[in-house]
Amino acid sequence: MSDTPMTADDVLRIAAYKDRSAALEAMVIAYSYHRVAADLAVHLGRAANNWYCYATWTSKAVGESLDLGPDSPFIDDFGRRFRVPHRFRRLFRAMLLTLLGPSYQLGLALANRAIFLETASLAVNLWNDEPDRYLKVSPESDLTPAPPEFLTDLLSPADPRYLKEAARLLVEAKKADDPEVRAELMLGANIALSAYEQARAQAALELVLYRPVRWMTRVSWRSLRSLVTRRRFPRFRLYAARHEDQPWLTRKLEELWASLYTRHLFSVRTPLSDIKVGRPLTAPQGVDLAKVWRPIQNERVRKLAEEFITEDQEASTAGVANWVSYPDRMRFIVSYFRVYQNVDALYRVPFDQEIADGLAAEMTRGLVPEAVSQLLEARPGRRRRGKVYSYPTETDPDAYEMAHFDFEPFLEAIPLDPARK
Repeated sequence: MSDTPMTADDVLRIAAYKDRSAALEAMVIAYSYHRVAADLAVHLGRAANNWYCYATWTSKAVGESLDLGPDSPFIDDFGRRFRVPHRFRRLFRAMLLTLLGPSYQLGLALANRAIFLETASLAVNLWNDEPDRYLKVSPESDLTPAPPEFLTDLLSPADPRYLKEAARLLVEAKKADDPEVRAELMLGANIALSAYEQARAQAALELVLYRPVRWMTRVSWRSLRSLVTRRRFPRFRLYAARHEDQPWLTRKLEELWASLYTRHLFSVRTPLSDIKVGRPLTAPQGVDLAKVWRPIQNERVRKLAEEFITEDQEASTAGVANWVSYPDRMRFIVSYFRVYQNVDALYRVPFDQEIADGLAAEMTRGLVPEAVSQLLEARPGRRRRGKVYSYPTETDPDAYEMAHFDFEPFLEAIPLDPARK
């Protein structure tokens, strides 16, 4: 691994590069998160895990789930879990690809890129002498071109106070001499970063998890009608609409499918094991659950945690009923942070050496689309206007536009309120 710390240029170049497959892109991001985690450890130590340690393993799992090729481990694992006979695996793969559709890969990849850009740009700017900022994908800004529909529909709004609080807590953690005080401040930063990025990913998560049901109940028959009448219909709006706005049958099937997926199919990747989120969270070997669940002393960190969990250990570590639910998901994630905070294995390189070397080389591909120095020198909350986005004329916009999307016109530099640091 390179001894040179990651920079804002590195983050922007990685997030802006458009010629990788969705799976490879997620793996590059996973390795980049690992690099950022190691860079933060130079300032914060490794006695406690920073948020980027967890993001490393999550992004690696995302990359594996985005590999939908003939030998896809994700599809093979799905087949095993559903006990599909080997002779029907090819048919099962064809059905799964139809249900997932192209927007599964592209929507999840877009959210992964945007979250990496925003969270990693915060980390690499923390120790700058200049006022700290982070880069944000801002389709809602009046200073940017009219955004494509999928961008506004797939990147949910998130409260920027969480990112600003995370930055302040990490800077304070570096100054703390007491290891326990530093660990609590880092826990608070981890909670704040996840509160932001999980809110940001909410719409994309709903698209990924609900799309199979919406394809069956709302899109499949319209596709047949469209084929006969040669009239296009706004399929992406059907996929991206809120759960609450769906017809009664669709809502009920979505709830059933999301519950089934959460309880029996979905897990959180760690270097020790995969955590089944539908089951109660247990402590890994060597971790005393009673010790890690002792009351949080720092008031700011305690208030952050209390937004999502209580001091009732059993209730907080209970399995998740529906992973789409932001409050339930955050409850489990915050509990996971508390239980795994001192598990040093999360700092491990997430790939074999040969693969890691290849990903390190892949990180250097492409050019920085707009000089970060110019972007960060702009007036707070402003950005230099980029090229105007023009819509393609292809007949499948939800897939085509996401595959060719360019972040550059929608970037904005957001100050982190350094005066309060």
